[in-house]
Amino acid sequence: MDIRAISEVVSDLGEGPIWTPETNSVTWTDITQNTFHTANIDTGKTESFGVPSMIGAIAHTKDGHYIAATQKGFARISIDGQYSPLHSFLQDDMRMNDGKVDPAGRFWAGSMALSFEKDRGSLYILETDNSYQKVLDNITLSNGMGWSPDAQYFYYIDSIPGVLKRFEYDLDNGKISNPKNLITFAAASGVPDGMSVSSDGKIVIALWDGGRIEIYEPTGAKVSEIKLGVSRPTCCTFAGPNQDILIISTASQDIDRADEPLAGKILAVTGTGLSGLPTQQYG
Repeated sequence: MDIRAISEVVSDLGEGPIWTPETNSVTWTDITQNTFHTANIDTGKTESFGVPSMIGAIAHTKDGHYIAATQKGFARISIDGQYSPLHSFLQDDMRMNDGKVDPAGRFWAGSMALSFEKDRGSLYILETDNSYQKVLDNITLSNGMGWSPDAQYFYYIDSIPGVLKRFEYDLDNGKISNPKNLITFAAASGVPDGMSVSSDGKIVIALWDGGRIEIYEPTGAKVSEIKLGVSRPTCCTFAGPNQDILIISTASQDIDRADEPLAGKILAVTGTGLSGLPTQQYG
């Protein structure tokens, strides 16, 4: 197994990597720096874009641009970084966090209090017609999410209680039901953050302050882990022609980079034996 940085950029709070197949590049956000970056996986060439808001998550749109979960709600961002607010509904002491596009093209993203106050967060769906709705509330730190390969289940992490829930999912209307606590994480093991789902249905989770990626069966049974040499991995996705490169965003926040030179870098891991699902686009 090989782990390498694909860009020289060091993020304070790197998050939410997405792969662009057409250019074999990865885009990710640096939430606290109001910035997103795009790096070519092969060359490392990186473009950086500043925007007037924190961005918790970013995703491709079918018209070649981006949709984003922001400090206030949802926004569109053009491919060259032009920022256009779409919905602003969050209070000043809140922000959006992780998000992802579902198999039907809806953009899901959740909110959190800047103070991490309990039960202040919610989960929202931005529908393909640009309307939005709240689907869950009483969330503390809304984080990673994903769907099973057969689109029967939705997985969702609330980081502060340290729980990954599985819901039944209706592809046609986006409804979720029958929540089940699938995985509960011990506080000492690290905080579950972002996640991805592999092509064979495994759940791949980044452990903040855990220094590793953990891999689970759809039943919730742990399969294996990947130690990274960085304390704060934040999220992961799959990339490459065979979608078998595991891309991991990390944070350098409150880390001495003399001890962890890869902290804050966007990492590529090969040789995991896993591959990903197709990149979804909003719209």
